Amino acid sequence: MSKRTIGDRLEHLIKTMVMKDYEFAEKYHISRASLIRYKQNERYPDPEFLLLLSKEKINLHWLLTGQGSMYFKDDFEEFIKTNRSKQEKQPDRETQPQIINSNHTIQDLSEDDTRKTITLPIVGDIASGSPMEITDQYNISGQIEIPRTYLKGNPKNYIVFQVNGRSMEPIISHADIVVIKANPIWELANNQVAAVRTNDGVTLKKVQIDHNRQQIILQPFNLDFPVLILDSDWNHDASLIGTIALQLRFY
Repeated sequence: MSKRTIGDRLEHLIKTMVMKDYEFAEKYHISRASLIRYKQNERYPDPEFLLLLSKEKINLHWLLTGQGSMYFKDDFEEFIKTNRSKQEKQPDRETQPQIINSNHTIQDLSEDDTRKTITLPIVGDIASGSPMEITDQYNISGQIEIPRTYLKGNPKNYIVFQVNGRSMEPIISHADIVVIKANPIWELANNQVAAVRTNDGVTLKKVQIDHNRQQIILQPFNLDFPVLILDSDWNHDASLIGTIALQLRFY
């Protein structure tokens, strides 16, 4: 596979924003001819155009180099990077899952806290790529034990999956464990990573809601994977299982 170019990333950005080429060109005050040249890598983007993009919090470093996230200072990615660096400083724990992201406030656990755990079944795989049906097989233990302090509310509201695929890398890796807090309300999942059931199965994506076009965008972090767009009749095309509450990884 050839390396991604500025033109590839620009086209990906336009699709993510759910815009036509002419709409994008008008919004950022460039001609359609210039946009075509940008996308075909025949011309380097003008500084004025890049400045307008930066005002929309689009990460120019990502656009020009392919490194980092699409949007500047993505809170989710920064949180993961911070916690990854903390994990790297800790001694290895053989076959023990390391918590690398929690949507709840993470506190230092006392010895008593670590004894208060909840055991949850792992219901199966969740696709990190094209949606797929849940399977009942799990090749590590079939269940996971989690400190109670990480799960707020009723434990019955949480569902555990093993990630299968690479569409959410580098943030969420293949074989990671994700704990999903059940919540069917799309509005509460906006700009969060969520488990979504489509006609093809279950998938893990970042949810972005476009109210103007009445669309839901299911965004992968890995640019090699396509963006999924759900049109206005959301309930017929897909349903929300819930948002990610906890991410764990075996080392």
